[in-house]
Amino acid sequence: MDKLKLKEQAEKLLEIHREISGFYNEYAKSMGATLAGLEVLLIIWNEKVCTQKMIVQKTFLPKQTVSAIIQKLKTKNIVEIKLETASDKRNKEIKFTELGKKLADKFIPIMKEAEYRALDTLGEAKRESLIEIITEYKNNLNIE
Repeated sequence: MDKLKLKEQAEKLLEIHREISGFYNEYAKSMGATLAGLEVLLIIWNEKVCTQKMIVQKTFLPKQTVSAIIQKLKTKNIVEIKLETASDKRNKEIKFTELGKKLADKFIPIMKEAEYRALDTLGEAKRESLIEIITEYKNNLNIE
């Protein structure tokens, strides 16, 4: 094992991750959101109706951060929160209001299309390899 080479590769991988996150951060800013806010919006957009717990599990954001984002979105009339069941007041359904849906449908598909075009240029084989390698790396990190 060449520790110097591993260090260089780990740093390069982290740099690439930060640059990709930077692209998403800039796009989030253009829509008046934060990167964490964009992640929450994406979960709601994909799921249509979800809970705060689901958002926390899918984004890996702290519960308090997700709660603050949801409250801010509610204040701006972008999401609505309803009790999922009368017996469990902790679980609340979160979904877009009509205004929120219009805004999300304006911004999110543009971002998704950019992702699809970027992936499409790789070709099927490279896309599959990329997913396989990143998944294996993630699993190895989890073990470590």
